[in-house]
Amino acid sequence: MNFVQLFKDGGPMMWPLLIAALVGLAIIFERMIVLHRMPSAKICEKQLNDIEDVLVKGGLEAAAQKLAKGKGVMNYIFARLIKRFDTLLTERRDLEQRRTELAGASVQAVDPVTKFLASQQEVAEVREELFVTIDDAVKGYVSKFLPALNTIGSIAPLLGLLGTITGMITAFASIAAAGTGDPKVVAGGISQALITTATGLIIAIPAVVTYRYLAGKADQSRSGVELYAVSFANTLIAMLEKSK
Repeated sequence: MNFVQLFKDGGPMMWPLLIAALVGLAIIFERMIVLHRMPSAKICEKQLNDIEDVLVKGGLEAAAQKLAKGKGVMNYIFARLIKRFDTLLTERRDLEQRRTELAGASVQAVDPVTKFLASQQEVAEVREELFVTIDDAVKGYVSKFLPALNTIGSIAPLLGLLGTITGMITAFASIAAAGTGDPKVVAGGISQALITTATGLIIAIPAVVTYRYLAGKADQSRSGVELYAVSFANTLIAMLEKSK
């Protein structure tokens, strides 16, 4: 079978179908490698202990520098958490400074109960922000490009159908111009219609099946690393409570 000739006979819609197929293959290959390299529980625990040790001894800046030199899902999540935590601390300091400036000399003493409740509310807000960051970071790492693969699986049959329609238009235009006496007049248009339909299905079926497999694999990997990400977030929150 001459695939080059089939590609030419398929008409102009074969080009977007080819692009969709190449992009889909690239995504599948990349995601297979990433999900295959997800660390085991033992490695995750070691990375957690290492970064917490650096955090306790050197602070946020030392931990951020260590994470900048590493790679992998745990480094990525820990770095996101530290960046978000540092941003929250900066916002907190800025807010307190502005409150002091606006209050000026009229600042009144706050009773211990009110101060404690405000402190707990602040910690709860930071915890919520960090947990949202964990969800976004883990999902962004393990599920990256999977929505694009799902889209390819959905649009490939539609591109094939569009090629079918353009092929039938070509066939009917040939009939209108030359009549129905010679089957060769409509053969080109019908051939184009069938080739694009088959190509769209050939691309879509593996794309959808592989997407389901990779999505399930991503969910398994996600649950495996979230535990250690939450533990690190709790360490950051403990640092915040200790500083109060």
